[in-house]
Amino acid sequence: MIIATLSFNIVIVSPYELINYFNIMKDSIAKGVSNLTLILYSSGSGAMGVNGVIFGAWVLFFYNQVLGLSAVLASLAIGISLIFDAISDPLVGAWSDRLKSKLGRRHPFIYLSIFPLALGFYFLFSEPVSLDQDYLFWRLLILVVLIRISLTFYETPRAALGPELTKDYDRRNFVNAWAYAIAIFGSIILSFVMYKFFLVETEDFKGDMAFLNPEAYEYLGIFAALLIVIFGLISSLSTHRFIPELHQPQVKTTFSTKKLLEEILECFSNRSWLAMLISGCFYGLNIGISSGVGTYINKYFWQWTPDVLALFPLVTGIATIFGAILATSLAKGREKRNVCITVFSINILTSPIPYLLRLLDPYTELSLFPDNGSNLIWWILISYTAIEDMLRAMGFVLVISMIFDIVEDSQIKTGRRDEGIFMAGPGLIQKVLSGLGIFILGFVLQYIGFDPQTTNLQDENIPINQLVIFQIIIQPLLTLAATFCLFFYTISRNSHSGVVDELGYKN
Repeated sequence: MIIATLSFNIVIVSPYELINYFNIMKDSIAKGVSNLTLILYSSGSGAMGVNGVIFGAWVLFFYNQVLGLSAVLASLAIGISLIFDAISDPLVGAWSDRLKSKLGRRHPFIYLSIFPLALGFYFLFSEPVSLDQDYLFWRLLILVVLIRISLTFYETPRAALGPELTKDYDRRNFVNAWAYAIAIFGSIILSFVMYKFFLVETEDFKGDMAFLNPEAYEYLGIFAALLIVIFGLISSLSTHRFIPELHQPQVKTTFSTKKLLEEILECFSNRSWLAMLISGCFYGLNIGISSGVGTYINKYFWQWTPDVLALFPLVTGIATIFGAILATSLAKGREKRNVCITVFSINILTSPIPYLLRLLDPYTELSLFPDNGSNLIWWILISYTAIEDMLRAMGFVLVISMIFDIVEDSQIKTGRRDEGIFMAGPGLIQKVLSGLGIFILGFVLQYIGFDPQTTNLQDENIPINQLVIFQIIIQPLLTLAATFCLFFYTISRNSHSGVVDELGYKN
C-alpha cells in the first residue's frame, strides 16, 4: 500500500496577502478566474450538503419512526428512485455537454431546477393527509423521484462547470476543498437548527421522544427548501458573466440517441474514470449506511437527547471544513492518489473503535468505556466524530479533484470535453450515498426487528446492538474496497500537465 509522507505548515497572513489570495483583480477564464469567484461557484455544493443530511439522517427515520411506514416500504421507495438516477444522470450530463444556447451549456439546467428541488424538500416533510401504508409509500416515492430528477438537472451541469473554470492540477484541489467545505456548512446549518430549535421538548414529546415530534420535520422541510434556493442562486449567478467564455460545442447537431449512447460508452471506457466511479460508489454506500443508522444509534445506542447533540454538527462541521482545506495543502506537490489512499487507510483503522468498546459491556465482562450520559463520553464521541469527518472530507475533496483531471485525459483521446458525463459520476455517488445505503438499511432494520410494526420502541430489548454490529462490519469493508479501486487510477501530476499543455490550455 502506498502511504505518502504528509506534513503542513500554519502561517499568519497579512491583509495584502489575503487580498492576493482571493485574487479579486483577475477575473476571467482567459486570465484566470479569481479565488473569490471559485468560492462563490463552490457555494452551490451547499445544496448537496442539505440533500445529504436530509436523506442520510432524516427521511427514513421520519417515514419509519414518526409516520409509521414500514422500513421495507420506505427503503423500497428510495431504492426505486435510483433507477431514475441511473438513467437520468449520464443522459443529462451528455445533454448539457452538447447544448448550444444563449445561456451556454450548463446554466439553463441549473436555473430551471433550483425551485422544483426546493419544493420537493418542502413537501417531503409536510403533514400527510393519511397515515395509510400505501398512501405513504406512493407519496414518498413520487416526492423522492421529483427530488432526484431535479437534483440531477441541478448538480450534474453545475459540477461540470468546475473543470472549465480552472485547468490547474492544484487549483482544482482548491475548488473542491471549498465545495466540500460549503457542502458541510450547509449540513451543519440544517443539523444545528434541527437539533437546537426544531426538535425541542414539548408536553407530548419529552426527552429523547422529541425525535418523534412531527411538527419539527415540517420546519425542517421549509428550512431545507430555503437553503437550496440561497445556495443555488449564489452559485449560478456568480458564474453567469463567464458564459461567453465557457466552452461551446463545435457544431449544433441533430440529436441522435444512438450517437449519444456511443459517446457515453466511450467515456465509460476510460480506465481512470471507472476506477474512481467504482471507488466512489463503495465509499458513498459506506457513508449512506453510516449516516442512515446515525439517528437510530444516537437515540437508542448512545441514548442521546436532541439538546445534547446540538453542538455535534457545529464541532464536527468545523473539523470537516478544516479537513477539506487541509487536503489542498497536503496534496500540493504530491500525487492526489497517494494522499487519498493514506487517508482512507487511516479511516479503516479508526472507524469501529468506539462501537467495539461500548459493545464490550453487553457481550463481555470488560468495561472500558464511560457510561452513556456522562460528560466524558460526550467529549470522547464528539472528538472521534470530528476526526472521522475530517478524514472523509480530505478523501472526498481529492476524489472529485481526480475526476476533474480525467476530463482532459479523455479529451486528448476523443476530441470532446465531456465534463457533464464525467461529473455525473460524483452526482450519482452522492445519490448512492443517500439512496442505496438507506435502501439496504431498511431491509436490515426489518430483518433485525427494528420496525414500528413489530417492535415496541420503549422495549429495553430493542436489537440496537445488532444494528451496530452490522455497522462496524460493513463500514471498514466498504472503505477497504473503495481504497483498493484507487490503485487503478493512472493519471499523475506530470501526465496531466503534459496533456493540458498539448491541448493548448493555460493552467
